[in-house]
Amino acid sequence: MDFFKNKQQAEQELGFGSKNYKNSVRFIKNGAINVTRTGLGGLNNLDIYHWLISASKTQLTIAICIWYIAINLLFGAVYYWIGPEYFGGLDADTDSQKFINLFFFSAQTITTLGYGHIYPIGNTASTAASIESLMGLLSFAIATGIIFGRFSRPRADLLYSRNILISPYKDITGLMFRITNKKQYELIESEANVTMTMNNPTTNRREFFNLNLEISRINFLALSWTIVHPIAETSPIYGLSIKELEERDVEIIILIKAINDTFSQTVYSRHSYKIQDFVENVKFKPLNPEAGKNGKLKISVTDIHHFNSVQKS
Repeated sequence: MDFFKNKQQAEQELGFGSKNYKNSVRFIKNGAINVTRTGLGGLNNLDIYHWLISASKTQLTIAICIWYIAINLLFGAVYYWIGPEYFGGLDADTDSQKFINLFFFSAQTITTLGYGHIYPIGNTASTAASIESLMGLLSFAIATGIIFGRFSRPRADLLYSRNILISPYKDITGLMFRITNKKQYELIESEANVTMTMNNPTTNRREFFNLNLEISRINFLALSWTIVHPIAETSPIYGLSIKELEERDVEIIILIKAINDTFSQTVYSRHSYKIQDFVENVKFKPLNPEAGKNGKLKISVTDIHHFNSVQKS
């Protein structure tokens, strides 16, 4: 019996351990595992490629702009250190204007644009310009690869409802949330796995529970999908109030797996809800897809957030 009990507990373990933390924790944040690994020094945590691939468009744009300005400032300073007199066509009276002209010469050199208005004179200046040209070619090649990697990377751009509801469900209540596909490509063979984790006040350990779902798999995520966990007597949150769930630091962890029809590859999406996202005695507003003149259905994806209050009987 102990073997089967331990086997069942192992199947419920997500890899976060069973430690009961003093402070409230969140295992999934912004769709990513909320864990920082330390102990091997700062360089081990500096994964530039991962950051460039996973960073937002705004973050990537800012990073590219900072890199471009910084490298031109660096080589502008190098050219100024070599001496403005070693650059032909540098028509400037003040030191500041000379540096600005050398900065723009650096921009022309690193992009191999080369207007020819300013040109290096002598071996030292020509060597520095050659090194910058090589760095420019390598930098733009790396940037092109990163942008292509981001563009060609299959993903599941899912929109989750802002709240998870405890709503009337058949003759009992249910824990439910909604998802929909934000993009125009199709997601097929979508599967949902929902796990709940909370502290056990008796054993003072964190426990994980796989939540049984009304429907755990659909063929097409064409409109929206309301994922429901019936709160029956076998549910781990049966009989627990919102206050008790808060005291136990409950978190609902969601993993969605689907096939991206455009790339024909399996994609994943992660999300979680904490106690501040729970809402009681409400029910999701039904979505109303509209048929256009061409017979195509139209749905407003942001409507998945809306819900109505339910009067207690």
